[in-house]
Amino acid sequence: TLPREQAQSIRAPTLIAVGTKDSVAGSAQALAAIIPGAQALDIPGRDHMLAVGDKVFKAAVLAFLERRP
Repeated sequence: TLPREQAQSIRAPTLIAVGTKDSVAGSAQALAAIIPGAQALDIPGRDHMLAVGDKVFKAAVLAFLERRP
């Protein structure tokens, strides 16, 4: 677990993606709320293991990276 103070000190662009059926990772929104400028992404119908293979995840990551210099 990342201590709150460490999460608050992150200054890199951050995308937090969590499957809506993930019982391991916790809330993407809660973590994004404490990291300055972070974005949260819910991946519908995916658990912890299947989230990264999902089309929603892949599209969101590509869009996130395209917005970065």
